[in-house]
Amino acid sequence: MNIEQIFEKRLDRNINGVVKAEQTDDASAWIELDEYVITRELEGHLRHFFESYVPATGPERIRMENKIGVWVSGFFGSGKSHFIKILSYLLSNHKVSHNGTERNAYSFFEDKIKDALFLADINKAVHHPTEVILFNIDSRANVDDKEDAILKVFLKVFNERVGYCADFPHIAHLERELAKRGQYDAFKTAFSTITGSSWEKERDSYYFISDEMAEALSQATGQSVDASRQWVEQLDKNFPLDINNFCQWVKEWLDENGKNILFMVDEVGQFIGKNTQMMLKLQTITENLGVICGGRAWVIVTSQADINAAIGGMSSRDGQDFSKIQGRFSTRLQLSSSNTSEVIQKRLLVKTDAAKPALAKVWQEKGDILRNQLAFDPTTTASLRPYTSEEEFIDNYPFVPWHYQILQKVFESIRTKGAAGKQLAMGERSQLEAFQTAAQQIAPQGLDSLVPFWRFYAAIESFLEPAVSRTITQACQNGILDEFDGNLLKTLFLIRYVDVLKSTLDNLVTLSIDKIDADKVELRRRVEKSLNKLEREMLIARVEDKYVFLTNEEKEIENEIRNVEIDFSAINKKLASIIFDDILKNRKYRYPANKQDFDISRFLNGHPLDGAMLNDLVVKILTPKDPTYTFYNSDAACRPYTSEGDGCILIRLPDEGRTWTDIDLVVQTEKFLKDNAGQRPEQASLLSEKARENSVREKMLRVQLESLIAEADVWAIGERLPKKSSTPSSIVDEACRYVIENTFGKLKMLHPYNSEIAREIHEQLTLENDTELDLGDTEESNPDAMREVETWVSMNIEYNKPVYLRDILNHFARRPYGWPEEEVKLLVARLARKGKFSFSQQNNNIERKQVWELFNNSRRHSELRLHKIRRHDEAQIRKAAQTMAEIAQQPFSEREEPALVEHIRQVFDDWRQELNVFRAKAEGGNNPGKEEIESGLRLLNSILSEKEDFALIEKVTSQANELLDFSEDREDLVDFYRKQFATWQKLGAALNGSFKSNRSALEKDAVAVKALGELESIWQMQEPYKHLNRITPLIEQVQNVNHQLVEQHRQHALERIDARIEESRQRLKEAHATSELQNSVLLPMQKARKRAEVSQSIPEILAEQQETMALQTDAEKKINQWIDELRKKQEAQLRAVSEAKHAAESQQTYVVVEKPVIQPVPKKTHLVNVASEMRKATGGEVLETAEQVEKALDKLRSKLLAAIEAGDRIRLQ
Repeated sequence: MNIEQIFEKRLDRNINGVVKAEQTDDASAWIELDEYVITRELEGHLRHFFESYVPATGPERIRMENKIGVWVSGFFGSGKSHFIKILSYLLSNHKVSHNGTERNAYSFFEDKIKDALFLADINKAVHHPTEVILFNIDSRANVDDKEDAILKVFLKVFNERVGYCADFPHIAHLERELAKRGQYDAFKTAFSTITGSSWEKERDSYYFISDEMAEALSQATGQSVDASRQWVEQLDKNFPLDINNFCQWVKEWLDENGKNILFMVDEVGQFIGKNTQMMLKLQTITENLGVICGGRAWVIVTSQADINAAIGGMSSRDGQDFSKIQGRFSTRLQLSSSNTSEVIQKRLLVKTDAAKPALAKVWQEKGDILRNQLAFDPTTTASLRPYTSEEEFIDNYPFVPWHYQILQKVFESIRTKGAAGKQLAMGERSQLEAFQTAAQQIAPQGLDSLVPFWRFYAAIESFLEPAVSRTITQACQNGILDEFDGNLLKTLFLIRYVDVLKSTLDNLVTLSIDKIDADKVELRRRVEKSLNKLEREMLIARVEDKYVFLTNEEKEIENEIRNVEIDFSAINKKLASIIFDDILKNRKYRYPANKQDFDISRFLNGHPLDGAMLNDLVVKILTPKDPTYTFYNSDAACRPYTSEGDGCILIRLPDEGRTWTDIDLVVQTEKFLKDNAGQRPEQASLLSEKARENSVREKMLRVQLESLIAEADVWAIGERLPKKSSTPSSIVDEACRYVIENTFGKLKMLHPYNSEIAREIHEQLTLENDTELDLGDTEESNPDAMREVETWVSMNIEYNKPVYLRDILNHFARRPYGWPEEEVKLLVARLARKGKFSFSQQNNNIERKQVWELFNNSRRHSELRLHKIRRHDEAQIRKAAQTMAEIAQQPFSEREEPALVEHIRQVFDDWRQELNVFRAKAEGGNNPGKEEIESGLRLLNSILSEKEDFALIEKVTSQANELLDFSEDREDLVDFYRKQFATWQKLGAALNGSFKSNRSALEKDAVAVKALGELESIWQMQEPYKHLNRITPLIEQVQNVNHQLVEQHRQHALERIDARIEESRQRLKEAHATSELQNSVLLPMQKARKRAEVSQSIPEILAEQQETMALQTDAEKKINQWIDELRKKQEAQLRAVSEAKHAAESQQTYVVVEKPVIQPVPKKTHLVNVASEMRKATGGEVLETAEQVEKALDKLRSKLLAAIEAGDRIRLQ
């Protein structure tokens, strides 16, 4: 039988050695419940708890309101987390499954607890409806919650448990309110319909679904979408987070569900630490839950027994405060690890029935040997006993009883000495794993084997600092050392700081025994040999009769370090790093009144850290390392020193010897390590350890310096400052504040802008109208500060100094102002908006609304130059306003130059637009006022072209007379082009239309001649405005005469035209003309008649009359052509008949020839112009003799007779 076979439970099973509060899966829960060992100590704690808690499950709970707190304490590994987790399983009667079997938590304890009454109490508590919330507070808290972290975590886990949003308490509050109103389900349904997703799934990203939330709220509550949106937007602002509200919410839930509730908080002590506010919050939560919930809400917490050992650095006052908090918890349970062996025996070392007889036989045969083999030397200070009985041997084998005690001390020493992290537990939790690991290593061996102490090293190796584990690993891999040497080195390391056991040769032999009947003499020789090898390899040191891990080497290095030479600059550099970088940290001071950051020039022992240029604040720290330290040991020396120039802050640290010796040692160690870096590979681990020690020393030095700064005397600008603060940063802040408030005399002149300042600057620069922003002299607009900026800028400009935005920002950031850059930019923007300054960039003027980009880019502040805008005084403004009132004939009541200029520009711009309209009308003909329009436009454009308000008003004033003259001209122009322009156009149409064409006829009428003369006189006037009212009556006079004359001529002409049309129509009828010919002849004559009917021009009417005469002549020609064609057809017919008859006669045949029907051919009309023919006959225009007359008549007669003889007719013309 080997060791692996003697245990009832498998050695390689998962024993879940590290219990996590929120790990509640079935596999873990089953192991924790099934293997939970109720030792005598734990049974006592359980009894105490249930005695306190059981009354809270009945009617007596109202009396429990001050007894609902339970404080479970113990050191690392004592089982605190496991204990409250088991309680959570019990009180919630948690159900778990394993291999198809389901059990509730209570059933596991029916076999573990034998006391029936105690079990009945547990059963009563278990079956009372209870909600248990178990959580590790550190894993649930947000790092930025600070003092509210306790309350926020309680609320978070509560909201999570009851189904509300855990991460956002204001969202949970919304859900809670909706649930109270019975609208929560409706809200979730509406939200799901709107988004297609469940509310629970999306609520953690509510920032992205606010619109959908608002719509769902509107549907669920019946209120408007806008009201719902406002509700959503104000959720986090209106959320009433305080302890009383939290307790009320818990009470409401308890009332509704009829349950108890237990908040089980793991590791609360470490989480709270030294934070007094958190302590008070936990206390208040516990007290209020008890009172408000009437004993139904309990708070159960765990904490380290030695909280100072857990977190370090607690003062006595902090410890007292922490004790007071514990005092508020009426039930306090203190767990220890005194029962470690019992837990390990029952969970790990229980033997099978077959193994017990075999082990009993071993004890019976070798019990005496074991007592001697496993005894330590007489120098051992603790009672580390070997086996004392057969039963003890069977219960502990293959381990020895003193293994438990020594291993516990090993864990404690390793953790406290810094060789391992804090996570290494000291109680049964980690020991259980260590014992399991050691047992597994010898599992295949027989029953004559024991566990040597080095076997425990494997269980803690992963927790060790790398430098420590690397040292052992490298030693074990050393070719000179064998495996036994390495194992002995592990043992020496394990007991390096164990004070209950000296690392003597005999004790090391005892710790190395791995066989029951081992030859101890031989083992001693082997151990001794190994120790010698380890010592030669400088892995251990022998001090008196003890063998200590690396002690001698550390001493040698320490001696070398103390002989290292260092200079003042190296010491000063290190001090500066600790004081300014680690302790004080900030290189700026933010003045709380206006949030302005002030740069700090830092000095240590007279040496600047930030260059030679001094900032507004100068902090000088003086230490005993400065050669002048003793000179500044009185107020008489320090006052004038801190008053020189702009003054400074002097902090003189006390001369406390140890601190200044330690700084030397820190610098010496650093130099030694640097000089020897990589040069001593054989001592690499030792140097690393020395570096670690020096790091710890430096941290302690930082603490010492913090204390010295708190005790130091502080002077500022000639005064010793009273001590109001106890922390270094607060001391410096107070001094900086004192300097600022006593040297920045104009700092409070500026009132900080309380809203989004960048947006305000942008609006001041870009918005057009003054009415869009309030620029009144309110406190927030900083009128005094604006005047200060305006005065400084104006003064520099008057001295011909260019002023850029960067100059302004720098000037007002320094003493005596200290104004924030953004505030000064806002002042400049407001001054620009008020018209005080204009801007340019690289000699190019730029509009105010275009400078935002330069304002917003700090690298371009040096490009933006300011120019003063000239302004008139009040009397000049008033005079200009009166002048404009006279010019524009309207009131000008403005008393501010920008407003007055804006009004002037508006009026003149309206006038300019008006003149442009008039000019367009005037350009169309003989219209008056062209010159006045052009001169007016030139005048207005010259004024409006002025970009500066000052220049514009100057021009208005200087050209007042021209403007007054133009104003009078404008009145005539406005009246003419708006009211009389149509009348003027009517006059032009009359004179250039019908009156002009009928002028010769009209001039024969006296009335018409006179009226026409007057009209033409008005038409030719440059300024006819006063005569415009005569135009219409005069036109009417002329029109009356004109109408009569036109109608007379029209009547005569129409008679002549009608006669010619009728003659032509008759001739067409006689000629049997076609319709086509009729249309071609008559249509032109009819069109001419229509024109004559409508024309108002006598010449046109007479022309139409003449036109019809010509048309008649053309008509006769067309008719004659038609007649000629008819005659040709007739002749062709006659010729055909004749030819047919002649052919018949020549053939002597008788042919009947039908005689054709010959239509009579109409006569042609010969047009004879008698006068023309007579001129042709005589060769001239004048007949003087009878002979000439006879001759002319003879020729005319001959022509006329010839036409008659030809069968035609004659029309004389």
